[in-house]
Amino acid sequence: MSAQLEYEVMESEMVEFTPEEIEDMPVPLYWRILIQTRTPKQKSKGGIALPNEVRDAEGTLDYVGKVVALGGLANTHNRLQGEPNQPKIGDYVAYGRYAGQQIFYRGRKLLLINDDEVLAIVPDPATLKIYA
Repeated sequence: MSAQLEYEVMESEMVEFTPEEIEDMPVPLYWRILIQTRTPKQKSKGGIALPNEVRDAEGTLDYVGKVVALGGLANTHNRLQGEPNQPKIGDYVAYGRYAGQQIFYRGRKLLLINDDEVLAIVPDPATLKIYA
């Protein structure tokens, strides 16, 4: 019997891109979606600096990000027609653990995923718990 671990999503930061950065940002092609992942906090609630291993683990367990760009064909497949809940720029979305390709742009981690790898639109990411 395997134990199921529960993780509360740590408070994380979402550093907004400047208009100049957005202009230079990689453009997803076809049905791809570019997602900015959240960055775990550097310190605990008590003010203790968190080691890199803890921050890396938190980043790995956080499967929620903000849509920053959509490819031209994203959400246009026939099976998605008539679906009212399709992600748009600015939405927070949940995606699978192994979804997409990680890229780094100006020191920030981005994820390039297919439009069908989005699992849910998340109204408030701070309310989520992740089970591993």
